[in-house]
Amino acid sequence: MADFKAHLVGGVVVGSVFSAISLISFGLNIVQSFAIFTMGLLGGILPDLDSDSGKPLALISGSVSVLIPALLLSKINTISAINSTSPEFLISYFTLCYLIINYVICELIKKMTKHRGIMHSIPFSFFSAEMVYLLFSSSGKQIATMAALTIFFGCLIHLILDELNAFYFKFGFIPILNKSSGTALKLYSQDLWANFFMFCLVCGATIIIVA
Repeated sequence: MADFKAHLVGGVVVGSVFSAISLISFGLNIVQSFAIFTMGLLGGILPDLDSDSGKPLALISGSVSVLIPALLLSKINTISAINSTSPEFLISYFTLCYLIINYVICELIKKMTKHRGIMHSIPFSFFSAEMVYLLFSSSGKQIATMAALTIFFGCLIHLILDELNAFYFKFGFIPILNKSSGTALKLYSQDLWANFFMFCLVCGATIIIVA
C-alpha cells in the first residue's frame, strides 16, 4: 500500500492538471480553478476514509467538515428565510456541521466499514464524483463537471498507487504479489451488503443528476 505522502502527491498532481485545464482551456477564474485543485487533493486521500486512525482520516474529516458545509451554504440561502450571513448563524452552522461530521458520521463510518473495503473501489470513486457534481451544480454545469472529474481521477490515482505497491521484488528482480493485491482497484468488495448499499447510492445519485 502506498504511504500517505505518495497519495498526497498523487492528489496534488491530479488537482494541478485539472485546475490548469480549467483555467486555460475552459476559462474558469482563479478561485474556481483553485476549488478544482482542492478536489484533486481531497480525491487523492478520500479512499482512506475507511482508515480508523492516522493522518488520512484526520485530514479527510477535517477537510470535509469545512468543505461540505461551505458548499451547502449557498443551497441553504435559496431554501431558507434565515439570514445565513449573520455571525451568529455562521458560528452555529459551521460548529454544528463540524461536530456532526467528526463525531457522528465519521464514527459511524469507522464502525460500519473496514479498511480496503468498498471505499477502496471504483464505484466509490464514481459516487464521490457524483456527490461533488451535485454540490457544485449551483455554480454551473462546466465547473461541476470539472470538479467531479477531478475528484474521480484523484480517487483513481489513489487506488492505482495502492495496487502498484501490492508487490515486492524477490532477489531484487522477481516481482511477487502480496496479500493486498487486488484489494484496492476493484469493482466490488467481499461484503455483499456494502456492495448493495454502494450501488444503490450510485444509482440514486445518477437518477438525481439525470432527472
